[in-house]
Amino acid sequence: MPERRRVGRIAVLGAALAVAGCTRRADLAVAIPFIATINGQAFSCSTAAGDFSPADLRFYVHGIDLIDNGGAAVPLPLDADGEWQSGGVALVDFENGADHCADGTRGTHTAVTGHAPPGHYVGLRFVLGVPFDRNHADPVEAEPPLNLGRMHWGWQGGYKFFRFEGEDTTGAFRLHLGSTGCEGTIGHITRCGRPNRTAIRLDGFTPGRSTVRLELAPLLRALQADAPPGSRTFSCMSDVDDRRCHAPFAALGLDPVTGASTGAQVLFSAQA
Repeated sequence: MPERRRVGRIAVLGAALAVAGCTRRADLAVAIPFIATINGQAFSCSTAAGDFSPADLRFYVHGIDLIDNGGAAVPLPLDADGEWQSGGVALVDFENGADHCADGTRGTHTAVTGHAPPGHYVGLRFVLGVPFDRNHADPVEAEPPLNLGRMHWGWQGGYKFFRFEGEDTTGAFRLHLGSTGCEGTIGHITRCGRPNRTAIRLDGFTPGRSTVRLELAPLLRALQADAPPGSRTFSCMSDVDDRRCHAPFAALGLDPVTGASTGAQVLFSAQA
């Protein structure tokens, strides 16, 4: 190749890389803060909300998009921090392994972070759960945040997407949400009859000014809705044959029979 042509191509390549570098530097750092409340009172492992004592609250999210003012969905690549976020999956964790949450882990993570191109964003959407390929990989080889044994369901070959526990004067509350009806063995699951991943869309979310609020009171009422008379345990382990899961699934925006997302969840909202 003539020297002049080779130099010219190198220059063009260098310019392209420089432009790409500038584009990356121009991306916006985006933080999506989450808060959890029970009848408006902040979730706390050390302080009861009324007569309810929280014991655990953790959930996985992925597939996060920002919605611009033209209605387009813009993917938000997540920062990989080696602990809470990797491979496009983030763990939101409100428990701190202390007081009422003594069965949990130390540390909390209540803001998901990533980078997005500049834009006028007016909404947010995300999926509550772990994507199929990562949900059914071998947990022994998993990287954080998918390396937590307490968040894995060995008998279902996947993860608990959403884990909420606590108790009040009426009894104990537990909700473990994950894919069910799965076929195969851990690391070799081929399909799940009920995926139980719910798609959340929140209008009115503006990065830097808005917060995602999770109000748990409707979920507590839902867990009690179909409990047998005199029951002191209000639980749902995502069993399709358990009527106690019908109301909690509806609150989460899931069809209790098929495990498909309905888009009608009532727990998450955007708060200015």
